[in-house]
Amino acid sequence: MLRVVFAGLRARPLRMLLSAIAIALGVAFVSGALVLADATTEGLRAAVAFETRGVDASITSSRGGPDLTGDLLDRVRRVPGVAAAEHRVTVSAPLRDPAGRPVDAAATALAADPSLRPFDLAEGRLPARAGEIAVDRDEVTGHRLGQQITLFGQDGSPHSFTVVGEVNRPSDSGLGSAQLVVLPEDARLLDPGARISEIVAHAAPGTGQQELVAALTRALSTPGLSVVTGQAAAAGLMSQIAPDSAGLQGFFSAFAVLSMVVAAMVITNSFTILLTQRARELAVLRCIGAGRRQVFTSVLAEALALGTVASVAGLFAGLGVAAALQAVTGRRSEIYLPLTGRTAVAALAVGIVITALAATLPALAATRIAPVEALRTPLEGKTARAGRPRVAVAILLLSAGVAAAVVALRAEAEDGAGLAMVAMVALLGAVLAAGPLVAGPVVRALGMIASPLLGMPAKIAALNADRNPKRTAASAAALTIGLAVVSLVTTVTAGLEAGQTKGLAEQLKADFVISSVLIQRPLPRDLADRIAAVPGVAAAAPMQSFSATLGEHGAWGLSAVRGDAVGTLLRPAVLSGRLDHLGPGQLAISEELAEQTGLVVGDTVQAGNAGALVPLRVVAVFDSVQVPGADLRMAVVDLAQMPAIELENSGYDHSVLVGLADRADDTAVRSAVEQVLTTAPLARLSGSADLREQLAEPLRRTLNLLWGLTALAVLIAFAGITNTLSLSVLERVRESALLRALGLTRGGLRSSLAVEAVFVALIGALSGLLLGVGSAWLIAGIVATEGEPMPFTLPWERLGVLFGAALLAAPLAALLPARRAARRSLIAGIAEQ
Repeated sequence: MLRVVFAGLRARPLRMLLSAIAIALGVAFVSGALVLADATTEGLRAAVAFETRGVDASITSSRGGPDLTGDLLDRVRRVPGVAAAEHRVTVSAPLRDPAGRPVDAAATALAADPSLRPFDLAEGRLPARAGEIAVDRDEVTGHRLGQQITLFGQDGSPHSFTVVGEVNRPSDSGLGSAQLVVLPEDARLLDPGARISEIVAHAAPGTGQQELVAALTRALSTPGLSVVTGQAAAAGLMSQIAPDSAGLQGFFSAFAVLSMVVAAMVITNSFTILLTQRARELAVLRCIGAGRRQVFTSVLAEALALGTVASVAGLFAGLGVAAALQAVTGRRSEIYLPLTGRTAVAALAVGIVITALAATLPALAATRIAPVEALRTPLEGKTARAGRPRVAVAILLLSAGVAAAVVALRAEAEDGAGLAMVAMVALLGAVLAAGPLVAGPVVRALGMIASPLLGMPAKIAALNADRNPKRTAASAAALTIGLAVVSLVTTVTAGLEAGQTKGLAEQLKADFVISSVLIQRPLPRDLADRIAAVPGVAAAAPMQSFSATLGEHGAWGLSAVRGDAVGTLLRPAVLSGRLDHLGPGQLAISEELAEQTGLVVGDTVQAGNAGALVPLRVVAVFDSVQVPGADLRMAVVDLAQMPAIELENSGYDHSVLVGLADRADDTAVRSAVEQVLTTAPLARLSGSADLREQLAEPLRRTLNLLWGLTALAVLIAFAGITNTLSLSVLERVRESALLRALGLTRGGLRSSLAVEAVFVALIGALSGLLLGVGSAWLIAGIVATEGEPMPFTLPWERLGVLFGAALLAAPLAALLPARRAARRSLIAGIAEQ
């Protein structure tokens, strides 16, 4: 039987190749997703390694400890075992972009010792004289070598620098690495009050990190100083930034699970078709003496051999998939391909185990049928239709999904989210279970609709697809899952974007927001008055964020705005109380603060310091959208009330809300306001459209990433359709030849296969879109709030692109199978057994 297995593999190279391609594509999909998840962590490690390279000891000041100074640095350099020591100073230094607008940026002081520089020189040279600067080649664009660049100091004064070099480093991955490199004296010029954040030391040859730390600890012996090894410093950085990337890693891991499901479907469908076509061959083995166990074992051995070889190929193909996605979505120079044991085991298990399981049921079916009966009648005819158990399962899953959705809509947001997930999974299971039940009627209906337009190819395509509805539904299932996911996220993203736009429009009645590029740097005191004097401006109200103690409830972040601006320039969604004006002694609190403190409208809190408490009465509870420059924080007070309750030097995020007069020309007024802002170089002017774009940008980046990933799922689905049609062409060789003998042209045969692919794609696309859009409607009904509405919005253009792409890709998926079917000799096809 072992010789029979190898002979069978050699005798059917094309069929084996098609099945191997299906397995390899599925495994590549899984391994690529897992590698992407691991690449996130690998990128973090690379960024941390760059930040701490050459660092054998790190010295920082604990909270409340002494400042790190130049004198301390000199003491560190004199400690035996220290080969080099440098301080790390980073200052906020907004730069003027090529359009003349101020943008956020940070500059770091250049370390004198090359071994302690957390970057590499990419082009040009590093700064050697005052007034020279090097820029990060990936983060700062539009400034070439030799050009002048303007940076703003902490006092708002502009400073001109000459770009002499470009540096590169791994993506900071949340480290907040500076984009600019200047000399230490220039860093002090930009921010005279800048403090040393860290002193790093490089050990002399023969001195270990622990030995160096011990020597530094003995030499400094200053309370409040923390001295740790470079390895400990790197571990500390890793622990700080790892939570920030956990969401992205979880996203890739969840996508890997989706990949496994899609891959399992494609592999199962392809191998089931292959073994069904071999029913006669297996029956012959039974006739010449092979026992049931021998036939069953030979099929499993063949499946394991094919699955192993194809899975190994797919595992390494997944590395290419991960590399391509990283090249498209990130820096091309930063491609991480970590192949971990988890990835290898999971990917190989998907390929080998799923292939073995896919071969088990057809093999068992072949062993249970009498050999002579199997030789007379193909097994397919006896197993093509769905039975009553499938109907019962579909009804059960549908009922469970609908019930969970109804309960989720009536539950609180947190409980509803979990129930919504249960509902979506149950409905997906119902759609997949009901696929074979509805595939036949649907393709017959599509055949009737298409026949007047396409003629005989449409009728033949409908008959072929209806012949085995299980196969048709299985071919469409992978496409259903892929399009369900992408349509769900696309529709939810459209709802979030529309909700943000609606929430912004309802909350922010101001036409412009002027904010400071330096969050801690206040705007000029008279700026609001000067803006208010501009023709066409109806009101200009200053706004500021600060911290204050609300009695026994502790310290919170608050915002202060001129009282008459509330209700005119700012109008958050009021959940209880009234908020058409805010005066002295009044406090409006957010829903979150109300939930955490138990405060309600009418309560009074004692705000401020112990020596000078100010009673504030809660007049409203609101829900709001976080708007750059107009964030209401946890509570709002009148601007005149702020000095009496503010914690010392806690003010930040200064802004001015600008409202225009009726019938004012927005363009003319904006131009006049920009002219006033020439005297405030740190001021940034944003209109409502600019704010909407800022809020929508993260959503669009996430959506683009998901579209790129889900494109793989859709590609695998169409590869499955191609494979199914290719195997079906081999199965229908005699039938196709007879059709041609009866007058069907080669073109008609090709057209029938293309139309069949379109029918399968239609079933998968419609099911996926309906499921995804319906799930998005459920989520919108659960998570929407008054302050952050999430209207159910259908992105017709994006959904149309998805649907159109699926239909256009279907004929392409049928191209190779149709060509193979049309090129076969008519005589040889009729003679096929």
